[in-house]
Amino acid sequence: MLEVVGGLQEEASLNCPYGRLLEVLGKPHTLAILYSFRIDSPIRFTKIQKSLELQPKILTLRLRELVDFGLLSRKAYNEIPPRVDYELTAKGKDLSKVFDELHAWSDKYHITEKPRSGSRKRAH
Repeated sequence: MLEVVGGLQEEASLNCPYGRLLEVLGKPHTLAILYSFRIDSPIRFTKIQKSLELQPKILTLRLRELVDFGLLSRKAYNEIPPRVDYELTAKGKDLSKVFDELHAWSDKYHITEKPRSGSRKRAH
């Protein structure tokens, strides 16, 4: 039975047309970073870091992944102190439409509501 389940998981991951996208978006802080660009763009590295309170190493890694995936562009200026701006690409802007649909779906099913305190049962 384990072979069948493993085979189905492997086949599903190979055939899923948006698996790679979800892999990129599912990494910690990635959605928060992308959401920042819906509010303001272009954004400097330091502004993202301060607003999201992320360690520079983590933010650098996530931004590099988003640039490599084609969702963000990176522009470095030859200035002291160094300045680097990031901006949504056309591909990144098109992804915003997907987020709009997810937002509408989560509103429809009340997914965006914050859980009420006390509504969760504690595991003992």
